[in-house]
Amino acid sequence: MKKITKMALAASLLVGGIASTQACSLGAWDDNATSTSLAGGPAEAGVLNFARYQGLCSMKTDGASPAVKNNGVGGATSGPAGEASMIARFYFLPGAATGDIFTTYSDDLATTAIYTVSYAGGNVTVTPNGGGAPAVVAVGGTNWHSVEVKWANNGGAIDVWVDTDAITAAADASTTSAATADTIQAGILGGTAGMIFDAYESRRTTSVGRLVPGDATGNSVVDVFDLIGIKNEVLGNSFASGTPDCNESGTAAKVDVFDLICVKNIILGN
Repeated sequence: MKKITKMALAASLLVGGIASTQACSLGAWDDNATSTSLAGGPAEAGVLNFARYQGLCSMKTDGASPAVKNNGVGGATSGPAGEASMIARFYFLPGAATGDIFTTYSDDLATTAIYTVSYAGGNVTVTPNGGGAPAVVAVGGTNWHSVEVKWANNGGAIDVWVDTDAITAAADASTTSAATADTIQAGILGGTAGMIFDAYESRRTTSVGRLVPGDATGNSVVDVFDLIGIKNEVLGNSFASGTPDCNESGTAAKVDVFDLICVKNIILGN
């Protein structure tokens, strides 16, 4: 069975250009009791001003040890029983923040993690609960990074892809967990204050893969229409709805001229 969960835009942009009202929602996520997370998007009245990678919304941690739990809207049980695997893909923008960025449990009430993904010192580390040694993948810079993790109950194998495509490439690192859970229901996102997340998606059987940087229209290719979409955002006419942060810098709430140049170079084959 396939289950997909993404941050969703609560209200669409209204006709009238970039100044129209929008709102982002964390309705599919439950806050940790000791902290909160913020939903935001492009700079606009009533919307928090921080970077986003896909679409018009993103999520930012706020607090000493923040986390939000993907339980489904108001649900104490978020997924079907008897799941044998979990595949999750997300993007994170660390900035100066470090800490746990993804943790998965056997069910919603479990307190011992099957494995935890953390970021510190330029490394993404997957730490299993028993069994294999931590799996470490080095990443460069404090820009947007993609992480995809695949866990299988049979043998507890854990594979991780960081900034690589799980559909086409071998795993960057692997380990095992001694856990023998019957259900995989909860995904936890967290980290130190200021870390930003976007484009979370979970499945049970098939790889998710990376999104296409510079694909401002969201059709999985980069062409002249993406150039137009990013130009319109740079000029303040309208927001691009796909993945307009072509250089994956995450330095601006909106895309900028460097993303425009990036897309132009892709189209020209430079």
